[in-house]
Amino acid sequence: MLPRTAKLTSKNQLTLPRRVVEALGWPTHFRVQVVQGALVLWPGRVVTADQVPASGDAGERGMGSRAK
Repeated sequence: MLPRTAKLTSKNQLTLPRRVVEALGWPTHFRVQVVQGALVLWPGRVVTADQVPASGDAGERGMGSRAK
């Protein structure tokens, strides 16, 4: 079983256990959602404007180049 504790720093940054990040393939960005009072994280990726389909909806907006 992987560690289940993460630390929230005074700068509001979340430190994830190394083994958890390693098990996910070392992602650099995460999608974040609150579901029934629980924080849910899953690997995400940053896309540039030229990677977004011109004719379709890009899905949830706001993950573009502004994500850090």
